[in-house]
Amino acid sequence: MFREFIASQFKKPAGLFGIFTSNMMVKNNRKNYERLIKDLDLHSNFKLLEIGYGPGIGITMIEEQCPTCTVDGIDFSKLMFRRASKYNKQYINNNKVALWHGDFLQLPVTDKQYDRIFCVNVIYFWNSLKEPFEKVFSLLKQGGSFHIYMAGPKFLKDKSAPDSVFSKYSIEQVTEQLKAAGFTAVQHATENGHHIKARK
Repeated sequence: MFREFIASQFKKPAGLFGIFTSNMMVKNNRKNYERLIKDLDLHSNFKLLEIGYGPGIGITMIEEQCPTCTVDGIDFSKLMFRRASKYNKQYINNNKVALWHGDFLQLPVTDKQYDRIFCVNVIYFWNSLKEPFEKVFSLLKQGGSFHIYMAGPKFLKDKSAPDSVFSKYSIEQVTEQLKAAGFTAVQHATENGHHIKARK
């Protein structure tokens, strides 16, 4: 039960322990964001969406590198919404960042909005990949791309991540489901986990 509680805090941080989890995310995810942001190949005036922004450090890093980009984000943790909003207050005030609290699958935007959509350490918390990947595909502009960072199933197994919280998808399952959703040129590289890029 305690192991499941700890795992659930990485899925949806809340309360005092959620603050501790959030601080771990800031420390542990920075290098993953650095690698992913290189793959985003940012250009002026790009519009991006992050699914599951956590404490918001990835959004800040993007704004620091590309001030003309705008970034939307959605996360279903109220704690992460508050922390990310505080962390990115200056960009929100300048209308460069918009953050939402809610379910990505219920995201209230119209089709074909984004040049890039990305997520870090999120997809294990989806019980199915089909619906989220189809949603991402519908939100991307033609020629846009979806970028994913995920730890491998062996890493999750070694960390005793419970199956009740983490869906331990293989890289083959992820790439096959991306292609089934309509993505082309699906690529991945292994570097302290899997970095995946799929183009619409």
